[in-house]
Amino acid sequence: MEDDAQVGQGEELRRFILSALSASQRNIVNCALCHRSLPVFEQFPLVDGTLFLSPSRHDEIEYDIPCHLQGRLMHLYAICVDCLEGVHKIVCIKCKSRWDGSWHQLGTMYTYDILAASPCCQVRAQI
Repeated sequence: MEDDAQVGQGEELRRFILSALSASQRNIVNCALCHRSLPVFEQFPLVDGTLFLSPSRHDEIEYDIPCHLQGRLMHLYAICVDCLEGVHKIVCIKCKSRWDGSWHQLGTMYTYDILAASPCCQVRAQI
């Protein structure tokens, strides 16, 4: 599994993901955008898409796994490969522009909110 963390933190991040899933008694995650069930392959952990953490709970997304990282409440989300690659047309609920996740690396755990990283409109920038 690749991650965007500093060198040497990959194993810590792997244990963090597995413990968060275990605490929630989950071995599947749901895509935050299309709700598709994604099995978690435990040895990596890996999903057919990418995982990311957000410091805030997205009210419009039904599926998250609350967890604590370095004393902060975070929310673990997944986005499937189809949504990342544009197979499903994902549009902003505020401005109706299309979201493009194709530049994200599959099988990665991002320690930041990839949905908020590049806002498409002024409304999204303020959320």
